[in-house]
Amino acid sequence: MFTRRTADTKLLTDARRRIAKMSPQAAREYSATVWAYGWRIAENPGEHPEDDLAEWDMALAVLQAVRERMA
Repeated sequence: MFTRRTADTKLLTDARRRIAKMSPQAAREYSATVWAYGWRIAENPGEHPEDDLAEWDMALAVLQAVRERMA
């Protein structure tokens, strides 16, 4: 559990850093793209579920970072 939390924290930190460099409009557009990508993963699962979960983790971190930036 401790290892997972550290990985999630790293993803969120990286996403916050990436979003901080964007204008508010660019951050909104990026979040829409990431959201659509997440749905594509859900609709077309791959052969390796662990890869899909890693992609979902990244997408969720980005969406959380954008939400924090817009608040």
